[in-house]
Amino acid sequence: MSLLRAREAAEYLSVSLATLYRIERKGKLTPFRTAGGHRRYSLAMLNEYLERSRQRSLPARSSPRHVENVQEGEKLPAGVVRILVADDEPDVVELIIKTLREDSEVYEFASASTCFEVGIQVMAFKPALIVLGMVRPETDRCEVCEKIKSDPETGHIKIVGIVGSGENGIVKALLRCGVDDCLIKPLQIEELQRSVRYLTSRKTRVDTNG
Repeated sequence: MSLLRAREAAEYLSVSLATLYRIERKGKLTPFRTAGGHRRYSLAMLNEYLERSRQRSLPARSSPRHVENVQEGEKLPAGVVRILVADDEPDVVELIIKTLREDSEVYEFASASTCFEVGIQVMAFKPALIVLGMVRPETDRCEVCEKIKSDPETGHIKIVGIVGSGENGIVKALLRCGVDDCLIKPLQIEELQRSVRYLTSRKTRVDTNG
């Protein structure tokens, strides 16, 4: 069995070493210990953690029409708007979905916790809008936005960036990369609902007129 060192495990999970140790302290991940007391991680252990995290990030009342049920070329019922919520904190994902679900019944949701998962979900779930929070590696957020906006097949997707209160530089960078709106934490519920409502209603009007 090939075991990874702590830094290798953190890279595999796309988190920092500090986050990896915080995950361990919460009892969500238990590494092996060498005779010298060093941490070692198996791929099976890390993959199991990733799967558990993915399941926790899905809302308790998630729609049965989730990404697993999407067929190639499938058309959505009139008025349905798919929203991808991306953040590496499951509680944040759940809060955003709960907040938006209270504002409209036409939304359907999928989630992602890393930039890599965002790319996968964009192609599989085909969202109309992405709420892009703190995903790992966070330095790739601009790259993800640029790829989405520069691709003719995905350029129509609206993106709402969520940034921390001390990330003013990130706000400017994300807007340059094509983000349609940027909200600052702590999130104001009405502000988030208003932003998503406005951006998705614009798409609906464009689709209807087209």
